[in-house]
Amino acid sequence: MMRTEKTKKMGLFLAALIMGFTFVLPVKTLADESIVIRSVNLKFDSKYGDQEILIPEVSTSVSGVTVQDTLWKHDVSKWKAAKPERVSVYLTSDTMIFADAYNRSKCKITGGNFVSAKATDNHTLEIKVDYTPVVRLGTTARAGWSDSRKTKAVWDKVEFATGYQVALYADDKLIKRIRVGTNVVDLSEYMKKDAIYYYEVRAVGNTSSDRKYLKEGEYVTSEDIFMEYEGDTAGKWKGNTYLQEDGGLPRNSWKQILNDWYYFDGSGICQTGWLLSGQRWYYLNPADGRLLTGWRFINEKWYYLNPAGGEMLTGWVQVQPNVWYYFYKDGSMASNTNIDGFWVDETGRWFTK
Repeated sequence: MMRTEKTKKMGLFLAALIMGFTFVLPVKTLADESIVIRSVNLKFDSKYGDQEILIPEVSTSVSGVTVQDTLWKHDVSKWKAAKPERVSVYLTSDTMIFADAYNRSKCKITGGNFVSAKATDNHTLEIKVDYTPVVRLGTTARAGWSDSRKTKAVWDKVEFATGYQVALYADDKLIKRIRVGTNVVDLSEYMKKDAIYYYEVRAVGNTSSDRKYLKEGEYVTSEDIFMEYEGDTAGKWKGNTYLQEDGGLPRNSWKQILNDWYYFDGSGICQTGWLLSGQRWYYLNPADGRLLTGWRFINEKWYYLNPAGGEMLTGWVQVQPNVWYYFYKDGSMASNTNIDGFWVDETGRWFTK
């Protein structure tokens, strides 16, 4: 007798059971009834004002998906310009479902950096992003000089600024434009002729990364005023280098730390001993690198370092009223000899009436 088709199928099924095969029957899931969202996106539209950090506008262009909530790790009052802030953005959809997770290629972020994207349920997706606040920098309140020779420029700090751009002028002609990471800079090496000098300064981002988020301020022209400068107080010494508040090292520049001046080479190493900076010689304490001033006995010779700026003095110098000293080209003091027809005694002094 011929077997029916139903009988054949039953026979095959029984044979499969005998041989150890397992059949998995299809189960209808939610995904069969809904459309799965294959990719998502977020856009952070930065808002900024003068010296003010604002929360950005967050949006998505995925049809049928809305931004339900944004939870920032810190309150905006604690944000710092050019420093990333973590945020969790929650997307929802009533008509579609989210995948369990999305990688960077399936979750496009504009104006921020992707961290992760995971579904909290079928209709809610949490996306974590690092957003860096943008701010327009203001202007310095004052700009002047910190020494009597008017070679060390100093100005009031600008909130959020990580650097400054300085333009030096001589008789209204631009001489040099430099960028520095502090609110003080020694311009003596560029002042090589007799002229009327002044400078302009504006707040900027010190690094290329900072400049993406810190919009430069307006230039302010220096005044013919003396301004005291206390120096850097926020950094810390690490051996013979100085770690600034922003994590960087001062390089190829003078830096005032508390009430003392130091010079750092291109590697950020604090220098000691004699130093030629620009056209002038300076003497830095061999023990700790502090700039020394006034009378100094070095290698069995006397030198006089300008109390106002620290540079080594040469030629005739009136140290006190009616008392003159003569210093050779190497800075050492002459004594017990005739200089230009004037006798200096064993202490180096020549008196005037």
